[in-house]
Amino acid sequence: GRWRYIILKPGQSVFFMPGTIHFVFRVREHQTLALGGHVLQWSDIRRWMQIVLAETKKPAITNEDMRQSAPRYVRAVAKLVKAR
Repeated sequence: GRWRYIILKPGQSVFFMPGTIHFVFRVREHQTLALGGHVLQWSDIRRWMQIVLAETKKPAITNEDMRQSAPRYVRAVAKLVKAR
């Protein structure tokens, strides 16, 4: 793929699809608030599960401790799928 960058101005946000490799750089002169989370679409649940499995097997590829959070995520998604 291609490398891209975006410079955000105050009040702007950015959204990445699940599995998007990304880095955040900031300048020291300005305060930065960064929040993360998992956003799923029905069409991407299979891909998301593959990513969660990869992150669990190779902890160095994510900045989140997937040993603790992965089981909670998988249970929540399984419950949604079952209810659908």
